[in-house]
Amino acid sequence: MPVQHRRGTRHARMRYRSATRHDRLSSTRPAPMRRSVVVVGAGPAGMAAAIEATARGCDVTVLDESARPGGQIYRQADPRLPGNEFAEPTELARKKRLLRRFDEILHAIDYRANAIAYAAFGNGEIHVQVEDRTEVLRPDAVVIATGTRERAIPFPGWTLPGVMFAGGAQAILKAQRTSPGRVAVVAGCGPLPIVVASQLTRAGTKVAVLASLRSPLAILRYPSGVWHGRDIMREGVRYGRSLLHAGVPRLTGHVPIRAFGKQRLEAVQLARVDEQGHVMPGTVREIACDLLAVNYGFIANSELAAMAGARIRHDPDGGFWLPETDEEGRTSLPWLFAAGDTAGLRGALVAESEGTIVGAAAASAVRTVATSDALTEAIAVRRRYSRFARVVRETLAVPVALWRTATDDTVICRCENVLLSELRSALESGHHSLNAIKRNVRPGMGWCGGRMCLHSVAVLAELHAGVAPGKMMTPRPMARPVPFVALAQQKRAAAP
Repeated sequence: MPVQHRRGTRHARMRYRSATRHDRLSSTRPAPMRRSVVVVGAGPAGMAAAIEATARGCDVTVLDESARPGGQIYRQADPRLPGNEFAEPTELARKKRLLRRFDEILHAIDYRANAIAYAAFGNGEIHVQVEDRTEVLRPDAVVIATGTRERAIPFPGWTLPGVMFAGGAQAILKAQRTSPGRVAVVAGCGPLPIVVASQLTRAGTKVAVLASLRSPLAILRYPSGVWHGRDIMREGVRYGRSLLHAGVPRLTGHVPIRAFGKQRLEAVQLARVDEQGHVMPGTVREIACDLLAVNYGFIANSELAAMAGARIRHDPDGGFWLPETDEEGRTSLPWLFAAGDTAGLRGALVAESEGTIVGAAAASAVRTVATSDALTEAIAVRRRYSRFARVVRETLAVPVALWRTATDDTVICRCENVLLSELRSALESGHHSLNAIKRNVRPGMGWCGGRMCLHSVAVLAELHAGVAPGKMMTPRPMARPVPFVALAQQKRAAAP
């Protein structure tokens, strides 16, 4: 279901809080201003928020980095590409249903594909780049639904071509309908490695082994939570069954500790670890492969909320640094809302239902939100799948000792090529806060702004210097790289 980037007069039709004196006096009975809402992100939460805010009469602008809506979980391929999707039919049905609903409102909203929201400020400004220009928006409300990124645990060789996050491998499967490797090792914890290993086999890749930090059956210790997500559990069982049919070997309690290769990945060393995450002697085995797909859970993309000045809380298992929100997604800033995994890791079904709830709240100029059938259903769905999400989070717990697989010459910050030895030197010199470490050895100053290394730097500071994570590294514009030519061609909204 392709959705093209639409340009035209819709950009000019977005209404903001301000009005000129002439506008205010031109009529004795002026038409009421429609509330303007900007949604950042077009995954399940962002699309649902846009749908609900549009239904409530708002002028809605959706900003999305991708060429097509869907986010990571519902990523779309170019319709001209041959081949089939590798997900379960029930997941594809959910994807098509939500994308169809979003497609039905495209005529009524300003949807901007390939748009990068690179800064947010406390005065309500959102700075956006599209191609060779930038724009400053001043809407009545902003919903941040930017989802998550994968949690990195650096180990020797993890920067070799062919080593990637499991979600990255899945993105290639979804967007390109092809596999990123011929022989794969898939490793990590939680449900995603199982899903990706299964989808790789369906794409024709030989999965040499699926290495899980803990048994997937451990989730059955929480029967009540499993029951609330029984339909998702059935999908997981089908993915697991396809791995059995493909004859994929399984290793429980094993993690990758080293990757080898001259120009690209050639082999991976796996080792068994104990409950604390320490490598057990005599358990190392080497497996030849050209693809290593790893996932150790996720980190919330909360940089824009923090940059704007919203209060941030530390949640080691729920997304690390998260904006503080109420039940309707309001942050400490009255105009700023957070929805979906940006506000806490709970999965696509919670994200979609929460998008509806937050979209309704953002559409309201007052704190009392008018109820509706869609809102009532969304609240019930969120409640149900949040119980299941709490159980899934138990499978994503990672022992801190796993970060000890990094050696002194292991790269921690890929953008600035910062080694563990440099990080340890800064810690030994008394630079313990994340901002101090950033100033002294430059992690977080590169292309990604710390998105890749921030969590690892915080954990390694705790591991090597006993410093508990405090405030997150101060996010600065640009949250994403922006060309100078685009900054030079900036359009600003009228001042409120």
